[in-house]
Amino acid sequence: MSRTLSGRRILLTRPEGQVEPLATRLHEQGARVNHFPAIRIALTPPDSNAQALVEQATFIIFVSTNAVRGLMAGSDQLVQAVRNASMIAAIGPATETALEQAGLKPGIVAPPPHNSEALLSIPFLQDLKHHRVSIVRGQSGREKLAEELRSRGAEVHYLEVYRRDPPDRTLSFRETSGGLPDVICVTSVEIATNLRECIAPEEKDDLLGCALIAGNARIATACRNLGYTALHGVADNPGDDAMFEALNAYFSPKSPIS
Repeated sequence: MSRTLSGRRILLTRPEGQVEPLATRLHEQGARVNHFPAIRIALTPPDSNAQALVEQATFIIFVSTNAVRGLMAGSDQLVQAVRNASMIAAIGPATETALEQAGLKPGIVAPPPHNSEALLSIPFLQDLKHHRVSIVRGQSGREKLAEELRSRGAEVHYLEVYRRDPPDRTLSFRETSGGLPDVICVTSVEIATNLRECIAPEEKDDLLGCALIAGNARIATACRNLGYTALHGVADNPGDDAMFEALNAYFSPKSPIS
């Protein structure tokens, strides 16, 4: 057991069903973990033209594990079309694992830090004239990936297969076991935004002053803009391994994150 994390009160904020692997690792290191799902994921049926878009795509990009779950929950014909795809790309290792668990093998995986910019750096994606790309994502996601692919000549379509809903309850540190956490893990801009909206009004200052570990530099910037004043760590990416390393670095007296 690591002394670095032993006894530390850590609040995880991922959606239900997506926090267990990291929580287990933290518990094994002696941390006191609480979970408040600051986003609720609701799978949505793919559009009626989804199968045609998949069949016509030169390659399909999955931007998250939820994208994999959402598309693979579609009709048998749609799932078979995905299995027949000529090329599948994953935004990072967690999405790659979800695809493999669904019986799919991505031919492209974004390198670190596992984001749109990293995926766009891959040589195969530089000249996309006459290519058709389907991006599987949630509703109202970032536009960066599609915009850049279009600028390189690709015809791009979205398959939006889930939505991100805000929490349906209030966050109160006074009612949480252990009280105010030593650190909060924030792995998306939506999480940072939702936490501000759902915190008990009398505890808003406590939230904004609590130490944060952000999932990447873009999330860190959003947190600062939202008024969080105690950003103490920025992980390489929002994945479990990177967040675990960032937490250990933050609590380590030898190598703190600034």
